[in-house]
Amino acid sequence: MASVLDLGLLQYFGVIFPVLLIFVLVYAILQKTKFVSESISINATIAICAAIMASLSESAIAMIVFVSPWFILTFILVLLFLLVMKTFGTTDAQILSVVTKDAAVTWTMLGIAIVIIFAGFAATFGQGLVDQSQAAGVDGTGSADSGDFASNIYETIFHPKILGMLVLFAICVMAIALLTGKT
Repeated sequence: MASVLDLGLLQYFGVIFPVLLIFVLVYAILQKTKFVSESISINATIAICAAIMASLSESAIAMIVFVSPWFILTFILVLLFLLVMKTFGTTDAQILSVVTKDAAVTWTMLGIAIVIIFAGFAATFGQGLVDQSQAAGVDGTGSADSGDFASNIYETIFHPKILGMLVLFAICVMAIALLTGKT
């Protein structure tokens, strides 16, 4: 029985949304930077070609399908944070000055984007690369060799040696921060 919340039909349009996203992003970048031309038709043609080429790759579509909800969630969280800041009386000029002048904000946003893209690559290509390396003769006798990429990542991250290294790294970072900080 079909219901209002049944979104099963949208799975057939799963290719259209990433293709439209690629078209819009490429077109917007070309129009903003004027990298190729100032002509709208040339930029639109290049964007259409890029979108069609991306639609031919199942890996590119899978990557975009995985990454886009995380970017949207991040965007919504940033908007909610800005809404909270505006509620407490922060002006637009103050927010703009912090975003443009503080390098920590820029590096934090860039770091979040890199983590999302890296997770997308891992989710899209991870187990396939592990299977290819084992087929090529790479020794897979480690403890994180279960055949499932997600469990391999979990076992690697929560291995006692890795956790000990992370604790030691955190101690070093804190020591450097405390030793070089202003008194």
